[in-house]
Amino acid sequence: MDEEPTLPLAGAQANRPEAPPIASAWGDFKLLARVGFGGFGEVYRAWDPHLQREVALKLLLPGAASGQAEYESMLAEARALALVRHPNVVPVYGIDRHDGRVGFWTDFVRGKTLAELLRVQGRFGFHEAALIGLDVTRALSAVHRAGILHRDIKAENVMREEGGRILLMDFGLSALEHGQTNMAGTPNYMAPEIFKGGQATVATDIYAAGVLLYYLVAGDYPVRLSGLSAMESLARLAKRRPLMDLRPDVPEALMRTIGTAMELDPAKRYESAGELAAALADSLGVSPPPEAISISIPEDLRARKRVKMLAIVAVVSGLTAAFFAWPGSVQRVSHWFGKPATATAPSANTYDQYQKAQDLLLHSYKNANIADAVKGFQAVLQADPAFALAEARLGAAYFLQYRNSHDPKLLDMAKDATNRAIDLDPNLAPPYITLSRMAAMQSQTPLAMQLAHKALDLDPRSPEAYGALADVYEAEGKTGDAVSSLQKAIDLAPDDWRWPVRLGNDEFRSGNLKDAIVQFQRGVDLAPDNAVAYFDLGIANMDSGRIDEAGKDFERSLRIEPDSDTYSALGTALMLDGKYEEAVAMDKKSIQLNPDNYVAWGNLGDAYRWSGSHPQDASQAFRRAIELEEAARVKNGQDPVLLAALANHYASVGNSGQSVILIRQALAIAPLDPEVQFQAGDAYEILGRRSDAIPLIAKALAQGYDDNVFQRNPQLATLRADSAFASALANERARKK
Repeated sequence: MDEEPTLPLAGAQANRPEAPPIASAWGDFKLLARVGFGGFGEVYRAWDPHLQREVALKLLLPGAASGQAEYESMLAEARALALVRHPNVVPVYGIDRHDGRVGFWTDFVRGKTLAELLRVQGRFGFHEAALIGLDVTRALSAVHRAGILHRDIKAENVMREEGGRILLMDFGLSALEHGQTNMAGTPNYMAPEIFKGGQATVATDIYAAGVLLYYLVAGDYPVRLSGLSAMESLARLAKRRPLMDLRPDVPEALMRTIGTAMELDPAKRYESAGELAAALADSLGVSPPPEAISISIPEDLRARKRVKMLAIVAVVSGLTAAFFAWPGSVQRVSHWFGKPATATAPSANTYDQYQKAQDLLLHSYKNANIADAVKGFQAVLQADPAFALAEARLGAAYFLQYRNSHDPKLLDMAKDATNRAIDLDPNLAPPYITLSRMAAMQSQTPLAMQLAHKALDLDPRSPEAYGALADVYEAEGKTGDAVSSLQKAIDLAPDDWRWPVRLGNDEFRSGNLKDAIVQFQRGVDLAPDNAVAYFDLGIANMDSGRIDEAGKDFERSLRIEPDSDTYSALGTALMLDGKYEEAVAMDKKSIQLNPDNYVAWGNLGDAYRWSGSHPQDASQAFRRAIELEEAARVKNGQDPVLLAALANHYASVGNSGQSVILIRQALAIAPLDPEVQFQAGDAYEILGRRSDAIPLIAKALAQGYDDNVFQRNPQLATLRADSAFASALANERARKK
């Protein structure tokens, strides 16, 4: 198949040998290499000494736009294009005249045009083509709102950059071409009214977008018109090949969408690029891009559960840091989001500061990194207050801090920064991702789902958006859908540690320990300095009975970053292995780091009690755990796991009356929670009420409570040997089947 003549705006021909520049400079720009050329000009990879960065510099050939009227026309269009703020549009930074030549400069984008991709890989799958079409039509809609027509939409003028983003390019010659030839565009993409001498309109751009979609899925044009006269072209257009003849497997909805965009009568086409985008979204089965959404997040936030045994608390406390570490993919920022036309472009130093802060946020498993990321984004915004993406990442960083501290001021700051980002640029996906996570956290699942789809509409290849969608499914209890969304995130970002760790979390909660271990190990391999991932892996290994492996994982985590919960988890592993004195030492280290960690105090009491030789020390540890848990109960009085742990500790110090009250309260709130059932049963056993203990522990084990903890607890040895318990457990497991 032959290519249309092309003049790429950026690095579209980077896979071809670069021709040497015909000059060394143009004005202040240093010309590094010529990367494209065509009938009206040539494109250079150039160095902008003012921005201190590489740019794509398009120079019109000598004599083109030499008149003042032509130059003023191009200048007006460049100014209008500079107002367009969209992630799928290559922004224009400036236009000028030097040495008798007009030039304008944009981002230098490294990637390949759709024409090059089609030539190498063949025609596109219809789903991929529709997703590309969504990006193109959204970009085109933003261009049309600015009062600009593209006039030359074609596969050579759409690029997929190395990071995967689709970019609509090459606006610069539209006014010039139309002025010189009265016929703007590339023949194979031109609407019939253009051949009749009509003017370019929104409808002609939509027609060209339809041809582009046809070309991507069919691998050829509906009709070839290059080299023909206007009358010959009109005659050929009446005999276009139906898409079904070349690609019968294309779904009817997408085929109908392409056909409507390519209607010969402009009145029958979509009235706007937005309508075409909505039709493409419908053909993909996703929601069309909604309007700007006003978000209000209530303040009645519920704290996450804290539980007694670290074998279970891992999912809640240890995984939290990994669960919410979502700054967004780290890649070089090539679009100046949200910049008003009157401002000057940010310096290279500002971009470097942003990149460093973003990298810190991606590695937020180190607590200090989040605070440093906040400082970095604040510095970027101080230098460039209109940098919308930096504002969005600052909101995500504040939200991470809120999840770690539960300080309501941080939640307010997160909402403010996120909404400022939307005000600056409503077409960014990251702020909607953060808002979706906030809504999911508060069980506002319809709103969270809407926001997650808004993010996916803006960026269908965003792993973070699929992660937000997984949050919603988890809040709805749809674990299977959550796993599918996380697998999609892994497919899109296979080198990102966050998604396998998140997926491991879901597999752990579902009781799929083997799969959880595989995912956590993958997370460790991708981020060897991630103490949280080692902690998660240790918990999964411990629950699988691989106590030695778990101990090694916790030790690796502690070498990276000493942490109270990790010392307590190591103490639990040692206790399960019968090494009670070593377990006591680890629990004490945990308490030294966090004296208010009631889980560690409870585990210390268990270690003393299981050893059978330190009853006084055990009682003292349990009493301190009770003090801290009672303080926590003031804030979280309806947390059934906290209540069950507190009941267990009251039983351990001989306060049977308070213990039984709390057991009944916890079971009333969560009668089917296996953690609550086991803790309540254990408390009854401590109180000598085995007939009450047996059915609860049997139900907990039948529902998947960690048998490893049960079998290694010496205090439950006589219960394990009781024939009544064996019978109850068998009955419960039979009932589950």
